[in-house]
Amino acid sequence: MFPTQLMMVRKSKKGTVRSVFLTEENSDYCSSVIELFRSSIGKKREEIEDSIKTLELKTQNPKIVRCLALILFRISRLEPPSFLNPQEVRERIFSIARIPAVSPEERNEILEKVAESLNATASDVRRAMYSDKESEQILSSVPDISSEQLSKRFNSEQIETVMLKATSVRIVSANSRNRIVRIARRLGLLYLENEEGIEITGPLSISDHSERYGVNFALLVRYMMKLDDWKMDVSVSLKDRGKKAQYIYSLDHSVFDYLEPISDEIPNGFVECVNPVSVKGRQILPDYYSRIGEKEVSIFITRPRFYQEDSFLLKEIRGEGLPAEIFCIVRADEKCPSGAICFRDSIDWDRVREYMETKYSERKTVLEAEIPVIRSSLTPEMKGKIFDHLKKLYPDSVAMVDYIEFLGLDPLQILSEAGYRIKWSGLRIVVL
Repeated sequence: MFPTQLMMVRKSKKGTVRSVFLTEENSDYCSSVIELFRSSIGKKREEIEDSIKTLELKTQNPKIVRCLALILFRISRLEPPSFLNPQEVRERIFSIARIPAVSPEERNEILEKVAESLNATASDVRRAMYSDKESEQILSSVPDISSEQLSKRFNSEQIETVMLKATSVRIVSANSRNRIVRIARRLGLLYLENEEGIEITGPLSISDHSERYGVNFALLVRYMMKLDDWKMDVSVSLKDRGKKAQYIYSLDHSVFDYLEPISDEIPNGFVECVNPVSVKGRQILPDYYSRIGEKEVSIFITRPRFYQEDSFLLKEIRGEGLPAEIFCIVRADEKCPSGAICFRDSIDWDRVREYMETKYSERKTVLEAEIPVIRSSLTPEMKGKIFDHLKKLYPDSVAMVDYIEFLGLDPLQILSEAGYRIKWSGLRIVVL
């Protein structure tokens, strides 16, 4: 996404707005900026920015140049000009030079002393003094990117920048309604389904971090680009002559031809669900699934406001004897729902994989084969024996959970019935 001041749109008197896109006709913007960066390897960022300003003066639309340069700065490699720690260098200079140097000779003498103490040269020290400033960073490499690829990235970011200003989104899709609902839920977006389509609305209140909510609107577009046959009308709030006004911003699946292909951030071993799971005549669509041995485990990704509802879906799938898990994404200011496995801001897929492999891998022993697994309802006598054994294992949380899972039971349910309180430490249950 670009900063708002780099958003480029064309407004109409009818109250509609559309993004300015780059196509083959104006690809010279892209080629000029790419060439500028490739010829600037070894230069400071400050020098490159000066060259960009010069290029802006030569072009019809300087804002396009600024946007393209911002993209290339993001994807290029910039390194500090010195291997020395700038903070340590400054501290040593100030400790030696308690009084600022007056002459160049005094300054050089101080730098020589600092260099000697750091086993470096005075030149290294000079470069390191302010090497943590962004303007001092050195461009070391530029990725191999074509003008077409850069223009499509520009177009994608222009759309996302407009979506930052969205107040509501109405989506119509003939074949992907269930998937769109799941996308909205895992982004924490409020939505309403009706016969006409899906309406995604803004935050409940001003205090609900509307800026961050706008970012999730922008992320919604990224996910939509993976789907076919959809159309969205977005209500956006933009400044017009110093005042805010509402405009309609329309997109559909055909815009994909002008955009950067969406890379799948999901690691190998996890697949986005396309087909729902049939449970008692009801179609339930998880977010992902993963195959662990012979088991295909359904995975729900949710947010605190949807956790309880999605937990019911999880229980329905498990009630059919199918393995399923739910993970919750929380913001820094949100609490993890009781009993949930939570991650801050994004899913740690490596930890999810480790958790599921531990839970679902085949670990049958001779003893396990001889002991019948309890999967049906428990009698009071059976519960009593289980509760007594849990008392002996307490406070060893790992042993208690392993014992319950060994019996084929749900640890959360059994521990709750036994009167224990639990909390999650990462992916581990802690019994209180």
